Amino acid sequence: MDTSTDTTGARAIRDRKFAVLTALLNLGPGAHKFSTIAARTGMRDEAVRRRLEQLVDAGLATRTRRGYYELCQTTAVMSRASGLLHPSATPLLDAQRLLDGLHHRTNQVVLLHTYAPLTGERLCIGAAGATSLAFRRELALAPGAVDELRQAPLDLDAPGLVMLANLVSSDSPVREDLRRIRYMQVAHSPAAIPGWSLVSVPLRRLPGAPAIPGAEPGVVASVSILAPEHSHGAHLVAYGRLMHNTVRAATDSSVVLTRHSAIPSHAA
Repeated sequence: MDTSTDTTGARAIRDRKFAVLTALLNLGPGAHKFSTIAARTGMRDEAVRRRLEQLVDAGLATRTRRGYYELCQTTAVMSRASGLLHPSATPLLDAQRLLDGLHHRTNQVVLLHTYAPLTGERLCIGAAGATSLAFRRELALAPGAVDELRQAPLDLDAPGLVMLANLVSSDSPVREDLRRIRYMQVAHSPAAIPGWSLVSVPLRRLPGAPAIPGAEPGVVASVSILAPEHSHGAHLVAYGRLMHNTVRAATDSSVVLTRHSAIPSHAA
């Protein structure tokens, strides 16, 4: 497992490329004016124009007419991570950086799940590494795997169990497996794809979300590595440790708010 870190310069270049692609994804289908795209990125016009031309050269976007750009249909489809993402998912730039970083360091598929309180289900809202041809071949050979990874009961597998263990009140009776997961803050289970496993840790705040000093937020999501089952024992321990450290670093960089009134209200 490669645990080397990117240089600051390399990471900044990748983030700028992703910002332009994310802006086009957020704007939706159709052609969009250059000024509208640039406003979404917060970057200088010349940097945005250069990144757009790189997307065009790579066949990921087209220039429909002077000053207007549109994502190719295949790019938009691939961005949905081979159908793994729930339809309600919205692109989250800071969370995607976290997933991409974990994927880069492990070379494994990384998933982000949240939960629906009304239905008691976990929903996949982010992924990294899920559009590779090798992984899509694994999905094709496992009927129903995409649907199960996208949406399933909380108590089915590791991504849901690690959230469920932290959602149950500490005063309530807790199953032994959930008590163990809450103590370890990591869960492991077989995945919907035969021969693959899920290793999951809880996420108490989405990267980039506001934080209140002294407050202990509840669990809002889980981050999982989807790895072949031969990655067991020491590998799984290493994955869990890496995820804990990376998640902590990502959430510690959140903006700290000193006034409760400044916090936008939204569902987890």
